[in-house]
Amino acid sequence: MVGAAGAGWWASRATLPDSSVGESSSPVGEVVWGEVVPGSVGRSLPLSTTVRQPVGVVAVNGLSGVVTSTSPGRVESGGVVYVVGRTPVRVVQAGEPFWRELSRGVEGDDVAALQELLVAGGYLEAGADGDFGQATEDAVQAWQEEQGLPESGVVGLGELVAVPQLPTTVSLGESVVVGGQVSGGEDAVLAPTGERDFVLVVTAEQARLIPAEATVEMSFEDREWTGVIAGSSVDAMTGSTEFELTAPGGGPVCGEDCGVLPGDEQVTVRSEVVVVPRVEGLSVPSAAVRTRADGSAYVVTEDGQVEVVVAGSGQGVAIVEGEGLVEGLRVLVAGDPVQAPGDGGDETGGG
Repeated sequence: MVGAAGAGWWASRATLPDSSVGESSSPVGEVVWGEVVPGSVGRSLPLSTTVRQPVGVVAVNGLSGVVTSTSPGRVESGGVVYVVGRTPVRVVQAGEPFWRELSRGVEGDDVAALQELLVAGGYLEAGADGDFGQATEDAVQAWQEEQGLPESGVVGLGELVAVPQLPTTVSLGESVVVGGQVSGGEDAVLAPTGERDFVLVVTAEQARLIPAEATVEMSFEDREWTGVIAGSSVDAMTGSTEFELTAPGGGPVCGEDCGVLPGDEQVTVRSEVVVVPRVEGLSVPSAAVRTRADGSAYVVTEDGQVEVVVAGSGQGVAIVEGEGLVEGLRVLVAGDPVQAPGDGGDETGGG
C-alpha cells in the first residue's frame, strides 16, 4: 500500500492592484486592471506508484568448488555474477536456460546466445547462426585468453546463466556466498521474471478526485514514464482503490527501460496523477474574460476588445490565446473605463 501526499495545484500569477481583486473587492464603478503575464494552470496529485515484479530463480549453479567472489545487483550481458574457484559465471540474455557444454559441432539457440555475446564483445565477426563452428571456437579461445582462463575453446556447463531480459538487477541464492562450498544444483541467480504490474493504491477520498482519463507521470532515477489507467478494483475491507496502469499504447509502463528497476519484488516510484492537464501560455485573471451570447470570448484592453480562446483555467486564472496579446498588456478586470475619471495612468482605476 502506498502513502499519498495532498493534492497540488499548478497556477499562474497575475499582476493585480491588490492581493485579492474582483468585483466584490472593489467599490461599484471602480476600474480594475490586470496584466497579461506568462502562467500555467492545471491540477495534479503527488502520489506513489507501486511496481510489482515477481522474482524467481532463473538459474541453478552448475559448478563445483568454493565461491570466491559475488557480484549481485545491476548487470548487463556478459556481466559476472559470481566466481567459483577461478571460473566466472556470466549472465547472457536468453529465453531458455543453458543446459549443456558448448563446443565445436553443437547447434541450437543456446549456441546463438553465446555467439551474440561474442559478437557484442568483438570476438566474433560472423552472425549468430546457432552453429558452433571453427570461427566460434576461435572467438571463444580469444575470449578465454582475455579472461586469463585456459584456452580450451569450450564453454562448460555452469559458466553461462540465461536471464530473460538484460540489463536487469539480480540477486543470488542463499548458498552462493563468498567462502561457501557449492557442488551443483543450488539456486544460484534470481531475477525479475519479466512480468511487471504498475499499480496506484489510493484512499476512497483520493479515488474520487481521479478521473478515468487521468494520466500518471512517473520518474525513477533519470527515467520518466507516462501511464494511463487500464482498470481498477476496490478493496472491500479497507475501501481503498487500486488502479492498474499501463503505457499509453499498452504494455508495461517502463517499456524498454524496465531493466533499470531494482530486482526487488516491490518497488516504489514517484508519481504525479494529472487530474487536469497542465496548460502554459499567456494568462489573465479569469474575471477579465468576457463571453458573448454566441459563446465567443474576448478581453477588453485600453485599445478595445481582443478576441481570445481560453486554453485552460483554474484558481481564478485563465490561459488565453489571441492576436495582439503580449506580455505586459493591461486588460480590464472590473468597472467601466469609459465612465471612470482620470488619465488612465493608475492601474487600479482612472480609465
